[in-house]
Amino acid sequence: MTRPRVLCVSTDRATRASVTLSLTDAPVDVVIAQHPSEAVSHLENADAIDAVLVDASTVENVPDVVDAVDSEAPGVPTFVHWSAESGPRNDSVAVLSEVFARAEDADPSARLADVVTAQIDADGTTDDGRSARDGTDLDRIVDESRRRLVDVRSPLTVERILRESITSSDRFLFVWVGEYDRREREIVPWLTPSTGSEWPLRRTFAIGTGKHPMLDRLIRSRDLQVHQPLESDPEDVPFGELALGRGVDAVAAVPLGTPEELYGVLVVYGLEPFSSPGRDAIQSVADAASYVLETIAVHGRLEQCERALQRYERLVETAGDGMYVLDDQGHFMTVNDALVEMTGYSREGLLGEHASILVEGPGVEAGETTIESLLRAEGGRTTDTIELSFETKAGKTIPCEVQVSVLVRNGTFLGSVGVVRDITERKRRERKLQQRNERLDAFARIVSHDLRNPLSVSQGYLDVIEETGSLEHVENVRGGLDRMESIIEDVLAIARGGEWAAETESVDVESVAESAWGHVSTGDGTLSVPGSMTIEADRERLLRLLENLFRNAIEHGVDGSGEAISVRIGPLDGDESGFFVEDDGRGIPRDVREDLFDPAVSSSSDGLGIGLWIVREVATGHGWSVTATESENGGARFEFGFADQFSG
Repeated sequence: MTRPRVLCVSTDRATRASVTLSLTDAPVDVVIAQHPSEAVSHLENADAIDAVLVDASTVENVPDVVDAVDSEAPGVPTFVHWSAESGPRNDSVAVLSEVFARAEDADPSARLADVVTAQIDADGTTDDGRSARDGTDLDRIVDESRRRLVDVRSPLTVERILRESITSSDRFLFVWVGEYDRREREIVPWLTPSTGSEWPLRRTFAIGTGKHPMLDRLIRSRDLQVHQPLESDPEDVPFGELALGRGVDAVAAVPLGTPEELYGVLVVYGLEPFSSPGRDAIQSVADAASYVLETIAVHGRLEQCERALQRYERLVETAGDGMYVLDDQGHFMTVNDALVEMTGYSREGLLGEHASILVEGPGVEAGETTIESLLRAEGGRTTDTIELSFETKAGKTIPCEVQVSVLVRNGTFLGSVGVVRDITERKRRERKLQQRNERLDAFARIVSHDLRNPLSVSQGYLDVIEETGSLEHVENVRGGLDRMESIIEDVLAIARGGEWAAETESVDVESVAESAWGHVSTGDGTLSVPGSMTIEADRERLLRLLENLFRNAIEHGVDGSGEAISVRIGPLDGDESGFFVEDDGRGIPRDVREDLFDPAVSSSSDGLGIGLWIVREVATGHGWSVTATESENGGARFEFGFADQFSG
């Protein structure tokens, strides 16, 4: 084993020679420092010094030298030497743990050698017989590991530094680092090009199976585990039998990580038992490595987040749809160019503003309700789609579909992300399709509605013919059938061409009204057309309009008194040209007047709205306006207004 080294600090050549001579027979090597600064340099350069001898006769400020030794090499015994020329002293000089007293009858050189060697033996020997040089070796391992781990950015580099630093001491045979796989519950050794050449590291160690109790204890306790002597139970540790065959006497395993995160484990194989300083050294090295691994992990997560953010920002900026991010209070944190272009606001005009700048109150409430439902949703659902109306800076309203996602971290709501799509064109197509479907549905109802009366009339005349055997009503039956054919052709023409007024001509209203009255089962009702009126209209369409008005008057105007309904047609008063059709029935309920011409509206099971929808369509096809009001007799009154068409 290497001999202890004693550093002699003296400015006097004779004294240095005397000290060296006195220690010639002692089992030590003497290192000379002519000045205190040179001695400090030896200590700062991590030279292995086991004891320091200071010549008090030639070195000024001995306490300063002792303090420097204490600072640079704590625990190294320090002696103060008084030369023979200094004269006998009856006092003592205390230096750290040693009191060196000069005796008058003792040979100074012999006394010096005895004290130095005795102190080195006393201070440098532990219970298990290891020298103080061992402590210096452990300190060197810790210092070297810490120095080399600075600014390391790779876990494999950490493994290499730990392995090289620890095994640089002849007390340690082998070192390896493994990663704990939580999912598979196993430790996987890290492999570098220079590891595992003689040790079978291309394997894994299962945790919780009982095959490697030492590793099980380590993962469970997260504390340093030491197994010694190894021969007591080599199966307790990984590679136990192999290590025992190669002279390993003790194995230590220590976690690498923080209380919250385990990055790996460090396993050290020693040729000697682990003393308390040895365990502390291994723990110190592991602590330094843990800090570096945590820094690498945090740095990696930050880089990953930064890359994800950059990808997200590129996606957001290049997306054709509008995109935004709101904080937990609903204020804009991010908007992309598409949303800026859609709304007409600048980016600065939106950032920091509340979402209500674009969405009115009901829309904001709908968004908040959606977010709340997502936060309460089970099964990990974090996205939903709603329709909102965005108001641009110019005041224009845009129907939009918004896909909303919530941002949640560790159970805390951080905000929401939205993708906004302008659905104006889709809404237009939907409305057009809805109108077309309503029109088709209305056509079907028109056919059944308008064909009912001529069919009933014809059936009635057929019953009369069957009962009487007279053929005088055959023409009436033929007329009803002709009317049904006309209605069918009319509806087909409308369905194909979509027009409710094909060709207009001068039409005598009285003549058309009488024909329409004859096509409807009017019972005891009466029709009055005072005066003569001629208007520009499509005769067949006008006939349809009057038939529906008459039918509604007869069917829905009866008030239950049994009195017949009277219907009157006449010109409108005032400057506006037009005509009216009114009855003296029970009138139109006020609660349905606004939606009276909607085919879905009905005030009875027979259906009030379908016939009046036809009336509106015919009037619109002619360019007329139509309004429903109350007649002087309390019945229904329909007024048709148009310009420069009426003459009488």
